[in-house]
Amino acid sequence: MRGTAIALYIFVGSISCCYCLQALPVAGWLVLLFGAMPVTLQFLISGDSYRVAIGLTFTLAAFVILRSLAASHAAFRQVVLTQSALQSSEERYRLASLAANDIIWDVSLDEGRINLSSAGIAILGYPDAPEGTSAAWWVERLHPDDRARVLLQIEDLDDVGKTFWTEQFRFLSGSGAYLHLILKAYVVRDNEGRPIRVVGSLQDVTVQKHYEEGLRWAALHDSLTRLPNREMFAGSLENALEEAAEQQSAVGLIVFDLDLFKAVNDSLGHHGGDALLSEVAARLTRAVPEPGTVARLGGDEFGIILPHWSAGEETEKAVAELLAPIGHPMSYEGRQIDVSLSAGVAVAFQDGTNSEELLRSADLALYDAKREGAGRICVFRGELRTAAEREKKMLADARSALHDDRIVPFYQPKVCLRTGACVGFEALLRWNDERGLQSPGAIAAALGDADLSVQITERMLDRVIADMRSWVTSGTSFGRIAINGSAGDFRRGDFAQRILDRLRRAELRPWLLELEVTESVFLGQLAEKVSEALNILSQEGVTVALDDFGTGYASLTHLKQFPVDVIKIDRSFVSRLGMAETQDAAIVGAVLDLARNLGIHTVAEGIETPQQLKHLVVKQCDFGQGYFFGRPMAAAQVKQVIADWDAQAVLAACAPDNGAGEPQHPRSSRVV
Repeated sequence: MRGTAIALYIFVGSISCCYCLQALPVAGWLVLLFGAMPVTLQFLISGDSYRVAIGLTFTLAAFVILRSLAASHAAFRQVVLTQSALQSSEERYRLASLAANDIIWDVSLDEGRINLSSAGIAILGYPDAPEGTSAAWWVERLHPDDRARVLLQIEDLDDVGKTFWTEQFRFLSGSGAYLHLILKAYVVRDNEGRPIRVVGSLQDVTVQKHYEEGLRWAALHDSLTRLPNREMFAGSLENALEEAAEQQSAVGLIVFDLDLFKAVNDSLGHHGGDALLSEVAARLTRAVPEPGTVARLGGDEFGIILPHWSAGEETEKAVAELLAPIGHPMSYEGRQIDVSLSAGVAVAFQDGTNSEELLRSADLALYDAKREGAGRICVFRGELRTAAEREKKMLADARSALHDDRIVPFYQPKVCLRTGACVGFEALLRWNDERGLQSPGAIAAALGDADLSVQITERMLDRVIADMRSWVTSGTSFGRIAINGSAGDFRRGDFAQRILDRLRRAELRPWLLELEVTESVFLGQLAEKVSEALNILSQEGVTVALDDFGTGYASLTHLKQFPVDVIKIDRSFVSRLGMAETQDAAIVGAVLDLARNLGIHTVAEGIETPQQLKHLVVKQCDFGQGYFFGRPMAAAQVKQVIADWDAQAVLAACAPDNGAGEPQHPRSSRVV
């Protein structure tokens, strides 16, 4: 019996070890194998029926224990795998939340506390915040402007149809700055539809929001001066007009630009120009009182909106006082820059009822101010709009005339006042429309337009050279033909070559052509190109005439710098000659003396009376031109006029006293 008890003790001990080693089933099997099996085998082979029965009982118990051990191990293994997968999933979700700046949260509505993921604590900047922070703590940190809107969503949770919503708001972070967050929330309800829990995420979009705000700012502001740009200025003007209409007040609008800004850019470089623009912007910001708006409208042009304007009849004076601090000289790299402004002013609602009309009125006033000279201020007046409409029509008529090929040259004789001979003609622009033949004055605006003036000159050159070729072919000696050039013609830099190429193609000698330019082409940034072109033409034999002398800004320096062969005395000085001694007579005499001393020929324009002619002859003017000798004529008439020209009749008209009363016009004067 003692052996049986020992065997039973060994077997029970082995079973206990097996249960303790469920996590290590192989070890449990080994305990049974080397602990319980020897005793069991000994009982089975003992031959004693009692011991054999005990051995069989041990064997059956061992089998049951092994099955139980296998099942327990499988269950344990499944638990371990499940827990490992859960931990892995939670880690992946945590990392994904961090990468996406997502904050995972849930709220138990019964407890009224909010639980955050660890990533959320870090993103919001509250590492010491306790788990399950109260809802009140969160509400306090919502931006005041967003708080009511967010709370309204929470109050609507009782609506059973509400299961999901999104909201964007600002939240005060631990650093003291507001974060821009996008909330996504899902409502969990019980079987009766009551909300018991809300879960969701918060996405931090602060960086994206700042980037969008930066783009929005850049779209509405000038990057150099940091002032509002034209688009934002237009919106501000609309708002100011709407407010003024409601309050029955006025709005002042000022647009101005910097005189000779291009000269600053050219002399000091673009950095100097940028420094000037930035300084003007800073002065504007200081000078314009609230709630005024200042803006850079583009280039060197600025705008000012003045709500509640009440200057009355003192508008120009008030604007001058406002702009005075802006016009003070400034220093740049040890050099002084003179700041000069030209400004146009318009007032709502007398000069425009909407922003577009008001801006247009101010622009017209600015244009008029610049036409009067640098540093001027012009207040809009109704006739400026009329003039603008007239100018617009001129441009349209010029484009139409070019398109339909209705621009033609008419020719006016030039006469030698010593011999009476017709020495050439000036080609004058004419154009046709339904009213008949029109003068250049009807499209004067086009002659000052950079593009249209070039097209008109090109058309005139083609027509004039074609006429010259025709006269040469027919054997007509027409002398020299003068044609006008504008400042715009020199801008491309190839004006001389375009003229010479046409002459070569037509097989015409260059000295048959004379180019007339006004004094204004010598000024400004085109002076170098003008000088180069005129020198090329002069070297080839084309003569250069300075037109309308005395009405512009030509100086003795220009007469030395440029190859001027002829000075044309403007008709405004000639018109009063022959009357009582006037300043015009003194000016004409001085010009004639100057030209003689410089070896330059002179042409008097606009001679219409015998008295004017005789005065010029006495003063030894070289050539004359005007209705007294002949009106401008079509090309078809030139050949006959040259054939019928009576130089003696001209000489008789030039004589101080021909003894026959009033001098007779030369025969060509009958040509209309």
